[in-house]
Formats: sequence, structure tokens, C-alpha cells
Amino acid sequence: MPEITVGWMYPNLLNLHGERGSVQALVQVGKKMGVDVTVVRIEDIDDPIPFEKLDLLIFLPGEIAVFQHLIPALTNSDLSHYLEQGGYALAMGTSGLLFGKTILREDGSVLEGLGILDMTAKERKYVWGDDLHFRINDPAMELAGSQIMMADVYASEPFGTTIYGRGNNNTGTEGARYKNLIYTNCMGPLLVKNPWLAEYLIREILLKKSIELDVNVDHSIAESSLNATLQFIENKPKK
Repeated sequence: MPEITVGWMYPNLLNLHGERGSVQALVQVGKKMGVDVTVVRIEDIDDPIPFEKLDLLIFLPGEIAVFQHLIPALTNSDLSHYLEQGGYALAMGTSGLLFGKTILREDGSVLEGLGILDMTAKERKYVWGDDLHFRINDPAMELAGSQIMMADVYASEPFGTTIYGRGNNNTGTEGARYKNLIYTNCMGPLLVKNPWLAEYLIREILLKKSIELDVNVDHSIAESSLNATLQFIENKPKK
């Protein structure tokens, strides 16, 4: 059975909005594909990160206040080398801000990010939330979920284009991408509502290992859920 290993990054610090369901979704989608998805928890900022064993890093949403502890730990790790060598990473919600250049805090202070994404952020005084529906081109697919926005984001290379929702800053862009690092504001949990994204990630990781799967995965339940969500969005009162 093909195998991939997922690094669940700092689950005790990055644990907002029930996104831990996305970790389980990777395991369950893997089972449908005949792939053994093993999850390794990186618990503490002092713990070594076994990059050589990890195929995908997953960063769930967290409070911006904890980033001042995470950024030095990640800066002093081999994260940049891992990503430059084609390693995969998925960051959701606020945790994507870790990878940008700067975060302007609501109190006026500036937090320097990892600088891997050509992106800046400005913390919002009030949290904003709504549905989110957007399209990506590579691969071609639509994704939908919810968004709980703690900062407005300005990215030169967005991950997608919004169809409904605020996205990065209400100008039609959503998330950011650099090589195999994906950042999205979409939650719900993301990979529960959009298992085709989980399937894409698993297939791409296996292709790096020269493994190509000939299997069709049934996402009919999630597709029905997506259609119901889009119908709900269509019938919402126009602002």
C-alpha cells in the first residue's frame, strides 16, 4: 500500500475553528484511495521537525499572539529548504500569515513573518465571518466553506479567485501560493467540505514518488453538500 506522512504542526497552539477535522479528512480520503496516511504530531516549538520523513505539513488556524513564538522556531528550522525542494505545506486561516512578510498588528506593532509568501497582512479590529466560495486554476476546481477573518491580506500570487465572500481583502483574490505551499482562508473544515483538494494533494505527493494511482474516489456526499451550500449562498439577501 502506498504511504505518505503528514506533519501536524503545533496542534496545541494552532487549533481554532474545528479544523482538526481536516487532518482526519486526509486519513479518510487516503483510505478511499488505498493510501496509508500517517500523521506525526509536532507538539512543541523545541521539538525537531523530521522534514526528511514528511510529505506534507499542515498548519491549522491559530491566534496571531502565538506567532511570535512560532516564527523564530520555524526560521531556525529547515522549513525553507523543505519548501524549495518541493515539499508540500497547507496553511489555513490565520496560520497562513506566518509565511508572509509582515503582519501589522491592531496595536500598531509589526510582526516579521517568514517571508516565503510575497504577502502582507493587517490585523482587523473586528473579526469578520461569512461563507466563502472560490475558484482555483491549478488544478481547476471550486472550493467552498466558511471564513473567519482576523486580518486583511495582500498577496501578489493568490491561490484563487473569489466567487462569493471576502477572500483576502474583498477585491476578488483568495489565499496565496508559492510552489507547493498553499495558504487559504477557507475553513469548514476545509478538507471535509472539499475532499477533492485532499485527493489532489495525496496524488501529487505520490507522483513525486513515481506512484500514479488508477482509482476513482466517490465524493458524491461532499458534492451534494457543496451544491446545497451554493444554493444557500445564491438565496442570501443581496447586500
